[in-house]
Amino acid sequence: MRINQSEIALRKEKIFKKYFLAVLLIAGLFSSCEQVTGIILDMPPSSQGELPPFVITKPVFETIERPYYFKYAGIVYKFFNTTDEVIDRITVSFLLFDPKTQDSPFIGSNKFEISKWDIVLPGENKEIIISLDHFIYIAPTEPYLIDFFYIYEIHYVDGSIWQDKYGKYRVRN
Repeated sequence: MRINQSEIALRKEKIFKKYFLAVLLIAGLFSSCEQVTGIILDMPPSSQGELPPFVITKPVFETIERPYYFKYAGIVYKFFNTTDEVIDRITVSFLLFDPKTQDSPFIGSNKFEISKWDIVLPGENKEIIISLDHFIYIAPTEPYLIDFFYIYEIHYVDGSIWQDKYGKYRVRN
C-alpha cells in the first residue's frame, strides 16, 4: 500500500494537534495549581506508624466505690492494645476541674500523671481503672471534669516504650 504525501501531512497534523492539546491541558493544570498552597484530604494515614498503638474511650470520673480499686474517686476508660506486644504499664496524663467553679479542686496543681501497672495482651480491650484516693482529702460529691486526657507512655514487657510527651493523641472534654 502506497501513501501519498498529502496523507502523510494530514497524519502529521493530527498527531501534532493531539500532542499540542495534551501540552495545553498539562500546562493549564500546572498553572491552576500555582494558586493552591495546600491540599487537605480526609484520608486515613498512609502507614500504621502515624497512628498510636491503641484505641481508647473517653475517660469517666466515678465517685461510686469500686472494691479493690478505689473507695472515693477514680477514672475509668477502655484501652484496646492494637500491637503485637504485651503491655505491663500505662502512664496517663490529664487535668481535673471542679464542675461548679471550673478551678482546681486540689491544693496545688490539677495536672496528673499516673502510672498503672496492668497487663494488656495484644488485641485485648481492657477496662483500666485509676484510683484518685491518694490525691484527694475530701471525697467529691459530684464527678470532676476531666480534660486533656492522653496516654503519656506505654511500657511493654520486652522493655520497649512508646511515648506521647505532648498529648498529640489527647481526648478533650
